Amino acid sequence: MKKILIVDDNENNRMLIHALLEEYASEKTLPLSIAEAVNGIEACVLAESDHFDLIFMDIMMPVMDGIEATKRIRQQDAKVMIIAVSAIDDINRQKEILTNGAEDYIAKPIDVNVFMARLDHYFALIDSRNVVHKRFNPSPANLFTQETYSRKLLFYIRNDDELAEFWEYYLLDQSAGSEVLSAAVRTIYAIGSVGVKLGINIQVIIEDADDHLYMTMVGLSGINPKIVKLLLIKNSDVTDYKLTEEKLSIRVVREKKASVHLTHEYKVVEPIAAVAEPIVMATPYASAQTILNVYDYMDEDDLEELREYIGKLNSLMMVVGGEIEAHEVEEIAYNLQQISRVTTGYTDSYLIGQALASMGNSIVTHADQFMKKARDLAPMCTAFGRDLSMWIRLIFSEGASSVNYMDDTIIANAQMIESILTMDDHVEGGEENLDDIFDF
Repeated sequence: MKKILIVDDNENNRMLIHALLEEYASEKTLPLSIAEAVNGIEACVLAESDHFDLIFMDIMMPVMDGIEATKRIRQQDAKVMIIAVSAIDDINRQKEILTNGAEDYIAKPIDVNVFMARLDHYFALIDSRNVVHKRFNPSPANLFTQETYSRKLLFYIRNDDELAEFWEYYLLDQSAGSEVLSAAVRTIYAIGSVGVKLGINIQVIIEDADDHLYMTMVGLSGINPKIVKLLLIKNSDVTDYKLTEEKLSIRVVREKKASVHLTHEYKVVEPIAAVAEPIVMATPYASAQTILNVYDYMDEDDLEELREYIGKLNSLMMVVGGEIEAHEVEEIAYNLQQISRVTTGYTDSYLIGQALASMGNSIVTHADQFMKKARDLAPMCTAFGRDLSMWIRLIFSEGASSVNYMDDTIIANAQMIESILTMDDHVEGGEENLDDIFDF
């Protein structure tokens, strides 16, 4: 049996949709259970207590409009199909409700033939959606299980731009991710940076399952596995992984959306009658999205100085691959040391400051090696400068999910550059022992 909810403050509109649904059910011999709500809050209360397969949602309603109701219902039920139904000609409002979780839009007055035809599609999609969770993928990419959905998301990591696209998709565009997901993305980014530097074409395949997200890197055979293990160890939040010579699979537990409860001052009965008095929502819904915060722990003068040094460092890092000269290497080290001086003065950025100080000292000590290996270091240096610029922009201007956002990536990349510079210090007997630095 399919459960339907009609949400509209106009009784005639509810009666029309109800009648059309009953006619459709009779023709198709499809059992339906139909409930009604007169505003967004009543719809939220009903959707909280029961799962509906299909909701027809008016936009303009008293107490709570359809856009807000759609947003909140979608937060607690990812499977429900919500169809906006409204006479509003405002394209922006139509886009807004679709952006907040509605999957289609039907204009009033309702065209009966169009409505009936769309019901065929809606119920077909609902049936398919319910079956998806029973499927398994016969050819999974991950090293854990075959029980993943057939759909996959694929990223090609062949250059810095494609690596940045992966980063932005998960840590900027998909900002509702968990801390473990963020850690997995940062680890993949760090390994991908090494792959880009070495000219290795890597693929990242994302697979969904009911309880887990699987992130698999394919094409790692050209990277020393000890480097991969080192980067995994440096990011201690990534503990659930499997590694072969060719693949790395990280398993991330899917976050369960918190159950949200609406405090209301009336008892819902069926059929729902119109509510005479405004209903006050005493306890707001909890947001299902990660809150981004702008942090102000740093003195404004120090922050301005930090921006200046990071800007200079970023410009210098972009020319590392060319004919870099000794004075430019000195400037890179100097800017790193100045950034370290500012950041180590604050608890929240102390670890970054320490890593940059160590990196700067290594560059001073190994300036000749830096110039000798500049071409190989160029991609990592460019990415490192870009990460620092992104860090200061997100933490202090645009907002980040935590005050330590990007710390692990910046520190790991600083240590990787430093390790490449100091590699010869640990080698006895030539290049055949280069792996020794990664022993742990």
